[in-house]
Amino acid sequence: MSNNAAGKPEKTIKGRYVIGDPAGTFDERPRMARQPGRISHRSDWAADISRIGGLLVMGASLRGAMHYGLSTVRQDSFAIGAAESEGDSGPKWIVAAISDGVSSASQSHTFADYMARQAIIAAGEELSGCNPESLRSIEWGSVARRLVDTSVGFCRSAAMRTVPEDKAADVSKASPRDFAAKWAATLEFSVVQADCGTSGTREYVHVTVAGDGAAYVLSKERGWQTIKAAKSQPGAVASNAVLPLPLEPRSFAVSFGHLGNKDCLVLATDGLGDFIGDGNTPLGDFLKRKLPGCKSLATFLPIVDVSMYQADDDRTLILVKEAD
Repeated sequence: MSNNAAGKPEKTIKGRYVIGDPAGTFDERPRMARQPGRISHRSDWAADISRIGGLLVMGASLRGAMHYGLSTVRQDSFAIGAAESEGDSGPKWIVAAISDGVSSASQSHTFADYMARQAIIAAGEELSGCNPESLRSIEWGSVARRLVDTSVGFCRSAAMRTVPEDKAADVSKASPRDFAAKWAATLEFSVVQADCGTSGTREYVHVTVAGDGAAYVLSKERGWQTIKAAKSQPGAVASNAVLPLPLEPRSFAVSFGHLGNKDCLVLATDGLGDFIGDGNTPLGDFLKRKLPGCKSLATFLPIVDVSMYQADDDRTLILVKEAD
């Protein structure tokens, strides 16, 4: 068992990591979500791991305990991919995306799955098509714009499949706000250089299409460096307001930077991002100790599943780190 900053073993209850007091839903038992009229089942947990170039990429999405009590499905999603151009000896770029389905939209989970995959496809096509020397040479706002259009197209097509022919004209006139009652989700993605080459650093870009997730560089020397903050930060007024796809975002946030030697890139939906904050938090301290040493899903998943007070929503985390 690893130790915390004070040299003491990490706190566990019933084999699960716990920070402070456990969530009030700690003893809530998993139960299948009710989906009237459907015979399908959506997994409570989803996880993936891949070595791409010199990097190890891990992702996990967990159904929040709150959803057990509400008998609702996991609405978070993520996707991981790689891009290379003709003539490349291997993947040149890693693409990672997170999406958080809005709880009030009944099909937000299917929409989140779709948009996370579309972010990988859109970024991959852009990277493979132009083979950039630098990520700054790509107009990422235009990529985000296309993803917004893709989200509206998905909703319109899905709506068409659920109405009789005599109602098709109504769907063609429907607005994104009409669709958002059933399909709504956040979306953000990062692109990271797979190999550092002679520079010793890896270029990255983080693009927020819509949403309230968080992105960080986690450095052994400098700790947490915020690329994009979650919706709630220390000293700020907490708000659950979010303008999700397919609604028109007010703007797109694009951030560039470089990962240094042994730096990690961390993406998180609000189920964890709100508790990481600026990193100077109990969860931030815990993840700083644990994430850099992750080598497999066996070590990664228990970290993502950590219990703490009020942290009972869906949670999704992607970790990009140097492969050992």
